[in-house]
Amino acid sequence: MDVAERAGVSKSLVSLVLRDSPRVSDERRQRVLRVVEELGYELNLAARSLATRDSGTIGVLVSDMHNPWAFDVADAARTVLEEAGHTVLFSAVTAADRGVDQSILQAFRDLRVAGLLVVGTVPDKAPFNRAVSGGAVVFAGGGPDYIDTADVVRSDDTQGMAMVVEHLIAQGHENIVHLGGLGGSVGRARVDGYSAAMEEHGLSRHISVVDADFFQESGYVAAQRALGSPRSKTQRPTALACINDLAAFGAMTAADERGFEVAITGYDNIALGAMPRLGLTTVDPDSSTIGVTGAKTLLERIHGEGNGFVHHPVTPHLVVRTSSLLGL
Repeated sequence: MDVAERAGVSKSLVSLVLRDSPRVSDERRQRVLRVVEELGYELNLAARSLATRDSGTIGVLVSDMHNPWAFDVADAARTVLEEAGHTVLFSAVTAADRGVDQSILQAFRDLRVAGLLVVGTVPDKAPFNRAVSGGAVVFAGGGPDYIDTADVVRSDDTQGMAMVVEHLIAQGHENIVHLGGLGGSVGRARVDGYSAAMEEHGLSRHISVVDADFFQESGYVAAQRALGSPRSKTQRPTALACINDLAAFGAMTAADERGFEVAITGYDNIALGAMPRLGLTTVDPDSSTIGVTGAKTLLERIHGEGNGFVHHPVTPHLVVRTSSLLGL
């Protein structure tokens, strides 16, 4: 027996209920859901999406499953999208080789999702545009790569890293090494902020960038290189400004293993860094605002609102904890 017939409502009303539309009264919603349960009906997202381009389903793709920052952004976006009545499907962008996982994009293409929110840095925007067949795609929290060709919501990485250097100089540090530079345009923007701040304070002679990306192991290896051997104390940096919090955790481990006291800072303000034993000084990129603004921008695009591509800059702020307050 048909759900609509059994519940005594129209088929269009059943469709609205199954899409969790806010336009349905609680009384009618409960009536339909009781019949759905009685009949053992299961909603088939794929079948529904094949019947209509406006499936109500939105994909949220995170670029890095290892970095909690991406999930902070995605979680903030999820709330906005679900409150707007959409089903949200999460997945990772990258495959084992850190390239774009084409099978994931094909799955979203098959579902005919209404739009995609891509969180973090990705190498190329074209595959995501193809996944929605020219539909809505918004990039949240990545680098400035697509500002002129796509909707982008991002924190000012250059300004954020400059804040870190300003803080360390205020603590009396001059020999400040940046562990970073890798990881695409975000890494380059943070190098720019570090270098500009060092030059502004007449510390060009101390500018040093040791290659590291967004992973803890990378920060560990880079810190070992930067700290050198125990015999090089006069050349050893007194502060390590790391590309992100995970790299900073790796740098902390390397410093502890060598018994060196060095100021260490991160970037992203993930929850783990606030633990008293770590007390990581970091930059808060305002992940919640990035996620919320990214979701709202995507909804506007899905509804055909706005003209031209938009760039929403989000101002970061410094979070000072004990890791940068070590004595010289």
